[in-house]
Amino acid sequence: MKFPRGKIYDGFFVSDVHYLLNKKIKSHKHKELFQLLDHLDRKEIKFHNLYLVGDIIESWFFSADRRLTRIKGKKRFNKLFDRLDRLSSGKGRKYYIVGNHDTTSYLMRLSPRVESYLRARDWIICEKAEDDVLIALHGHQGQYNKFTWIGSIFILRILHVFASLFPGIFRFSENFYHKHLNRQDPTTAEETLAYYQKLAKFAHQGKKVLISGHTHDFLCLPKMNIINTGDWVKSNTFVIQDLRKFIGIRMTARKEFKKEFRLKV
Repeated sequence: MKFPRGKIYDGFFVSDVHYLLNKKIKSHKHKELFQLLDHLDRKEIKFHNLYLVGDIIESWFFSADRRLTRIKGKKRFNKLFDRLDRLSSGKGRKYYIVGNHDTTSYLMRLSPRVESYLRARDWIICEKAEDDVLIALHGHQGQYNKFTWIGSIFILRILHVFASLFPGIFRFSENFYHKHLNRQDPTTAEETLAYYQKLAKFAHQGKKVLISGHTHDFLCLPKMNIINTGDWVKSNTFVIQDLRKFIGIRMTARKEFKKEFRLKV
């Protein structure tokens, strides 16, 4: 797939970047994300609306708020958001949708410094973004309720302290979370259907397209008007909106892209 130079699309959706993670601790593909954003910029591609569909900044085991106070940390924030801001057409909105890994707040709010940083750049911070065509939210709402979230965050805060002091135990902390705290991601067809039915009910989907991330499964369910953006830490996937068409794309190599699905509503 090739992007026509100078085209303006309606929307860009990406999730599960887990930015700020140290590659020595856990693999990620932040370099490839910069390659994508730079490629789109050089092609003069713009988007009326940008949707960061949750888990963009990793805040569970390393404090994004504390890193933002350091010169080097601020540069890392700018390295990502300068690129994203350049893709905005200036005629729409930029949504930062809060995911479960973006915060360790019992109220699901970003830390004050991160929130101030984003608002200063005109990002709208929200749990879900909605217009006449679509609803976008991270998707953890299909697994957590308020009570299970508070219990999980209480234990995560303890793990956070240990991981901050001893980064080497990050993997242990993450494995502990997935084994004992995580509401398991759907694997079978029945579990997937039940998960998205619950998410659709939570979002009051109606006939709109529901776009989420969280499970890291890049998929499109046309009969339900549901799209999952996949993730960037492993899959290099994202979604673009062109009027009422939604196109799922995988970056297979530098400047090389594969269209994996298309949903028209």
